Amino acid sequence: MRINRNRIVEIAKELIKYKSFTGEERYVGEYVSNFFENIGVEYKIFEKEKGRPNIIASIGGGKKTIAFNGHFDVVPISDESLWETDPFSPELKGNKLFGRGSFDMKGSCAVAMHIAELLSKEKINGNLQIQLVSDEEKGAEFGTKYVIELIKKGKVKKPDYVVIGEQSDLKIRNGERGILVFDIKFRGRAAHTSNARHDAVNSIVLASKAVLAIDKKIDKFHPEIGSPVISVNMISGGKIHNQVPGECVITVDRRTIPGETKEIVLKEIKEQMNKVLDKKNYEIMNIFYEPANITPRDSPFIKTVSQTIRDVLKIEPEFYVGRGGVTDARFYRYMGIPTIIYGPMGKHAHGPNEYVDITSLEKQGKVYLGLIKNLL
Repeated sequence: MRINRNRIVEIAKELIKYKSFTGEERYVGEYVSNFFENIGVEYKIFEKEKGRPNIIASIGGGKKTIAFNGHFDVVPISDESLWETDPFSPELKGNKLFGRGSFDMKGSCAVAMHIAELLSKEKINGNLQIQLVSDEEKGAEFGTKYVIELIKKGKVKKPDYVVIGEQSDLKIRNGERGILVFDIKFRGRAAHTSNARHDAVNSIVLASKAVLAIDKKIDKFHPEIGSPVISVNMISGGKIHNQVPGECVITVDRRTIPGETKEIVLKEIKEQMNKVLDKKNYEIMNIFYEPANITPRDSPFIKTVSQTIRDVLKIEPEFYVGRGGVTDARFYRYMGIPTIIYGPMGKHAHGPNEYVDITSLEKQGKVYLGLIKNLL
């Protein structure tokens, strides 16, 4: 049984043609459903909201289940003039397949679908589950988080192992940073511009001092995940051009590493701001937190993944440590399910001229087949 790279490209091209922006996944879901129908693979569609499909295909049976998870929603095009190709007319140039979602992550979805195609008439010693979901790009409320709800209710079989096909450069991503997002409201005192130096406290100036105090490199490091990162990503303040603003709000996105809790990080933030502001001038609110998460390198699952890579690709496996964002892997790790991210090479996810490396998709498929053989 061999991976057919040309077939992966064909499927990926079909997926890329759909403008499946988050919230508009209906039609790409219909294509995926028809694909499984045509190859004779059992599947079910689960929707928390009409038109937001999550398609779960199953092959085989038995005690052990491995799930390959991918999302088919994509982010919008920011500036189409920067693209050298039509974002939704996929184009193969040498070893690169261009198009919105090619890298994030319709290429990987195509790999999983091709695996289903190859195994559709085979007997396997266990259960292969392919989860192709909506809503990953905006938090997964209607996607993988909903699938998790169904697993907890017994409506979807709980996997023993999960592989997420997000970008990993063919390295093993066995953990990822957590998310801590919060607003900081700064309170000044509004006044006419003419009194800006006498009867006013400018809340935007207060916010500016805080931004300079907290938005900087963080001198911490975790060997399996990398360093934490912080960024002030939104600001809102002022109501009219001739009034000193009395209120300003910033939104902070802080990515955490193991050992950092919500309480620890917020305490650090306050200490930094208290050096430049009076604590009465600000309030932290609207806190959202999900912790960093890891499947340990010495776990049986990771050891099997590593040996599979050695056997299939004839290389020593590497671990991905660095800039990766959060993925749906976290929801499975929170359930205690051994989970990795293993996906292709490429560039410009979410940006212009996004592409995926075809050879890496082929190698990804080979590793997936090896994992099915070794884990089931």
